Amino acid sequence: MAEVPGVGAEQAAVADPPAPMEIDEGPKLSDKISILPGHEKDLSAATFCLKDEDHTLGNALRYMLMKNPKVEFCGYSNPHPSEPKIHLRVQMYDHLSALSALLDAIKNLEALFVTIEDAYTANLSEGNYERHSDEVSPEALRAMEERGRAIQAEKKAQAAARP
Repeated sequence: MAEVPGVGAEQAAVADPPAPMEIDEGPKLSDKISILPGHEKDLSAATFCLKDEDHTLGNALRYMLMKNPKVEFCGYSNPHPSEPKIHLRVQMYDHLSALSALLDAIKNLEALFVTIEDAYTANLSEGNYERHSDEVSPEALRAMEERGRAIQAEKKAQAAARP
């Protein structure tokens, strides 16, 4: 307790700032994933903390988890915008494991990414995509200059015709 001159011990205790809250993240599953306190013993309902992730992965995992008919509820939140982590809550029907559902969702998301990459690579190799070139031919440049001069001349003529 900090000693403040002219202030009683009871008032000084109020003046001390509270210690920062530490949230015990419970058991770590990996360097990126841990289970937050408050989970069911059978893990049929658990909140996972995913470090160094944001809404991009949170929403994708939530989508993949909700496609699983055994998942009763799934939602995620970013506790604070300046913290690079998300909390993902998963609740299962019939006392099934939320951890197994999360791992399945991660595997399914990886498979989806591979499918998208394969389709993109195949389409790219076909060469059927729009190409853009910043190079302008001399003829096109001259045509643009002439059109610009014509527009300027038209504006000058309109301005001169006004009373």
